[in-house]
Amino acid sequence: ETACLPGPEPQELIVSMPIIHFKPVEGKKKSARGLYSSPLYLYPVRTGSRERPSFMITVDLKAGVHDSDLWVKRGTALLLSLSA
Repeated sequence: ETACLPGPEPQELIVSMPIIHFKPVEGKKKSARGLYSSPLYLYPVRTGSRERPSFMITVDLKAGVHDSDLWVKRGTALLLSLSA
């Protein structure tokens, strides 16, 4: 609706995210204010392993009415799979 991260609901651990289309660019600009650089993990186990790393990339998302520090403190991340 507002194209940004919604405010956290109590006891809500997993929220679905709309499909994100990635567009390749040559150089990344400096991060703008109001963005949260969310890590994107392949598996819920964020540490992964040497043979099977979990971290993929960071995705800049609009932080909405909350500061990006809130999302960092909550450990907000994008997951490609909910099963290990």
